[in-house]
Amino acid sequence: MTRHYGRPGLISLHRLAAAALIAAALGVPASAQNNPGEPERFRGVITRVDASSVAIRTGEGKALNFALPEGFAVFALSKASFADVDFGLYVGAVSERMGDTFSPIYRDSLSWLHKGFELRIIDEPLRGIAVGHTKWDLTPNAVITHGWVDDLEDRVISIKYGPTDQEETDVEISRDTPVLKMSLGDKALLKAGARVLVGAQNAGGGGYAAVFVFVGKDGIVPPL
Repeated sequence: MTRHYGRPGLISLHRLAAAALIAAALGVPASAQNNPGEPERFRGVITRVDASSVAIRTGEGKALNFALPEGFAVFALSKASFADVDFGLYVGAVSERMGDTFSPIYRDSLSWLHKGFELRIIDEPLRGIAVGHTKWDLTPNAVITHGWVDDLEDRVISIKYGPTDQEETDVEISRDTPVLKMSLGDKALLKAGARVLVGAQNAGGGGYAAVFVFVGKDGIVPPL
């Protein structure tokens, strides 16, 4: 049954441009991220930050520097619980389709069951951001889905991202799957030692300009 939770987001006007680019970065396969204008994603630990730039070291040991232009967005990731999940909540999930025995035919369902790698409960002001279902760069078959919780059974959630019956993804969230809360943050969260995911555009001359930064709060490491 489809519920009417998919209304447009409530993002304030000064965030709209950044939100559009965030949606692009969260909805573009890694293989397509070299397209002009599409933000690239970089994961690492902050080594330095000042008024106009932030430097990180990636998991591969590469040092990168990003300019922080006016209007770039900061998003905080904090600890949450599966018990917080309820009908109508706006969420994002990274997952991978499970085997043939979890197909729609075997399940008597319209959706193939997916194994969840991460679930994010997204604050209401960000409802509508990156809505949809597309590939992700965790594994060759990973996808990312943003939408509203349309059904909930045990630890399987149905994420609805469009008006048709087919525009829905069923994701199993195991007890080991990280569950985080995503909310608007500010630059004060960018500190040396913080774990981040940076979405950035090529600024020419080999440099990058940050469009958005996801940063973990209270020791949280952005899993994906």
